[in-house]
Amino acid sequence: MQIVNFIKNWALVFAILIGIGGYRWFPKADFIMPYLLFFMLLFTFCRISPREIRFSRIHLWFLLIQIFGSLTLYIACEPFSHVAAECFLMCVLAPTAAASAVVTMKLGGNGATNASYVLLSSTMVAFVAPLLFPIIHPQPAYEGFWVACFGILRHIMPILIGPFVLAFILKIVWPKLHAGMAAHHDISFYLWACCVVFATAKTTAVIVENKSDLALGILMMAGACLLCLGQFWLGKRLGAPVGDGISGGQSLGQKNVVLALWMASAYLSHLSLVGLGSYIIWQNLVNSVQLYKKRQADKA
Repeated sequence: MQIVNFIKNWALVFAILIGIGGYRWFPKADFIMPYLLFFMLLFTFCRISPREIRFSRIHLWFLLIQIFGSLTLYIACEPFSHVAAECFLMCVLAPTAAASAVVTMKLGGNGATNASYVLLSSTMVAFVAPLLFPIIHPQPAYEGFWVACFGILRHIMPILIGPFVLAFILKIVWPKLHAGMAAHHDISFYLWACCVVFATAKTTAVIVENKSDLALGILMMAGACLLCLGQFWLGKRLGAPVGDGISGGQSLGQKNVVLALWMASAYLSHLSLVGLGSYIIWQNLVNSVQLYKKRQADKA
């Protein structure tokens, strides 16, 4: 029993280690990631009643930080390294992770407030990313800006907005299933851990394949670490005055990097995955430490 609890308590760390160790095999099955993302969001949104969805002024600040902060970083870094600029842009623009609501509640924060921002940030990225990607990384497969926008939107929208719509439909059409998924919303945390395995493996594989760009990879990983710590700190700082420090830190700091990796691998520079993928390691280390401190505090 103690071993099972130990694994549960440090599930995110184990997921990272498994991903690193299995970098040769897991990327071959990464086609499953969009489905994991979909169901992870579905379990999260099933526990949210439409009445609980409340958007506050702090959410507006978070959106502005994501949009204009990411653009500012891109403009500042692009003259030095286009790849690093794309990486840092996605580290800030990426939507809030669905699992952040579960982590928020485990830490004693307001899960409903955080889950509301998961929906808001996911919707924002679904519309903003297709507008930005054709500009910062044009692809010959698309003829024209608007064709590119709609092409990207067609792939992103079902994963981000589909789970919320389905959760709402299930509540009306199949309330028992909806209630069962809401009662077991912790499954989204373990689906997230599975996503971490695939994302870490993919990042490790890219690092191994691009040894010649080791210096750039280290730079992006260091930058991702600073952005991760900075966003957790800023989210807590902005959320503290309204009693939402925990939710604020998770909303701004914990990113759906798995989705960001999927978008970046399809529409941005492949090498940017090195720095972007490292973000998932940094944020899960931060959350593992926070969860450990919370368990120690509860024992005390």
